[in-house]
Amino acid sequence: MMELLWIATGVVSTLIFVGLFWVYWHFEGDRSLREYVSEDEEPEGKYRILQKVQTPTQRVALVEHEDKLLVYSNGYVMFGTTEDEDMYGEAMIHIPVSIAEKRERVLLIGAGGGITTREVLRYPDVKEITVIDIDPVMIEFGKTLEPLVKFNQGSLNHPKVRTVVEDGRVFLEKNEDKWDVIILDLPEPTMESLGLSRLYSWEFYHLLKERLNPGGVVGIACSVLSNTPEYYWTIQATLKAAGFSVLPYHFDVIVEHEEDWGYCVAATRPISPADVNILVPNRYLNRDRLKDMFHIRYGYWKYWEEDEIQTDRNRVLAYIQNEDI
Repeated sequence: MMELLWIATGVVSTLIFVGLFWVYWHFEGDRSLREYVSEDEEPEGKYRILQKVQTPTQRVALVEHEDKLLVYSNGYVMFGTTEDEDMYGEAMIHIPVSIAEKRERVLLIGAGGGITTREVLRYPDVKEITVIDIDPVMIEFGKTLEPLVKFNQGSLNHPKVRTVVEDGRVFLEKNEDKWDVIILDLPEPTMESLGLSRLYSWEFYHLLKERLNPGGVVGIACSVLSNTPEYYWTIQATLKAAGFSVLPYHFDVIVEHEEDWGYCVAATRPISPADVNILVPNRYLNRDRLKDMFHIRYGYWKYWEEDEIQTDRNRVLAYIQNEDI
C-alpha cells in the first residue's frame, strides 16, 4: 500500500513539475523569446537561434534561416546576409555618393553591420571612411562574425575604415572635422527609444550642415514609405527647415517583400535626379529602376501636409511610429 502511495506521489509531482514548466515557458520563456524575435517578424518555416545577447543598448538575436544569417534588434530584423540587404545597401549608398561633388571622406552613422561600408569601398577615390555605431557588440559582429564578415567582404577591417563606438550626435558635437558624404542609417525613434529623435531633429540636421564640405551631401534612410509616408515627409520637412535642398527617392520591393523603402538626399545646393551618375558596378540600380526610384506615387503624397518638423523638444516621429504599431 505504501509503495503504491509513493508511486502515486511521484506521478503527481511529475505532472505538477511538467505543468509548472509549461506555464513558465508559455508565459515567461516565450515572452523572453519574443523580446528577441517578435511574432510579427518570425521567419517562415524552420529557423535556429544561434545566440541571444543583451548589449548595452539593445537585445540582439542571431538567427539562422535558410542558410542566411538574420540579425534581430529588440524583436525586429535589423539586417541580414540576404539579397534584399544587397538591394537596400545599394540604394542607401550609391544615390547620395554619386551626387556628392567629392567622396574622399565619408561618415557612416549606424553602420555596425558593415554592409553600407562595403558599398562605399567600391569607389576608388574614397580615402577615408569613419563608421560610427553606439553598440560595441554590433561593431564586433561586423568585424568578426564569419557569415557577416563574408557578406560585408571584410569592410570593417579594411585599412581605409575607422570604427568608433559612440552616439553619432555626440561624435559630431565634439568633432569639428568635415566630410564629403554623411550617411544616416538609423533605427526609427519610438516611444521606447525617444533618444533617437535627437538624430532626426532640426538641431541635428543644422549640425550636419556645419560638418559637410562644400559640395557634400547627406543620405538618410526614411523607414518604410509604404507603411508610414508621413514619417518620410516629416524627415524631409525637417531637413528643409534646416536649410537643405532635398531629393526624395524610394526602392520598391512590394512584390518581393511587401515593402517600399524610403530614402532622401540632402544638400546645401539644388539637386535633382539628373545629378545621379553611378560609376561603379552594381546589381540593382539599372536605368529603369533609377527612373522609378525618383517617381513618388500619388498615394504616398495625398494624405500628408508638411506642418510639423522634428525638434529636440518634441516627439513627432515617435508618435508616427507608435500609431503604426
